[in-house]
Amino acid sequence: MATDALLALQASVTKTATFNGAALVLAGGTPRRGLNARVIYSAAANASGSNTVAFSVDVSYDGGTTWFSDFLAPAITLSTTALAGEVFIPFSISPVTVANGTQIRLTATVAGSGTSPTVTYKGDVSLSRP
Repeated sequence: MATDALLALQASVTKTATFNGAALVLAGGTPRRGLNARVIYSAAANASGSNTVAFSVDVSYDGGTTWFSDFLAPAITLSTTALAGEVFIPFSISPVTVANGTQIRLTATVAGSGTSPTVTYKGDVSLSRP
């Protein structure tokens, strides 16, 4: 699978709550077949109870003021046993003509009533379908 290091969505980071990554500006839209966000995660766990983490590609068509979570991966259920894996989030967007272009960001949404959720992850843009 071909990836471009210049299209990193998120450098490796460890989070314990919902986190919105930095915006990546797409000068135009995606290619006709779309793109994939590849998320590699590890050490995804919680101390007790029930938590989930869900990754999404959020899109802003107005230069970063309003964000839409249109492209979602299935939620990962956390447990006391640490999980690791890889998810792909396909996305396709049309170009818009605003000063800052169409922007995307990778978001990790942590939800649930468990204690001490944590996940380490990184994300990039995959130029081909898995």
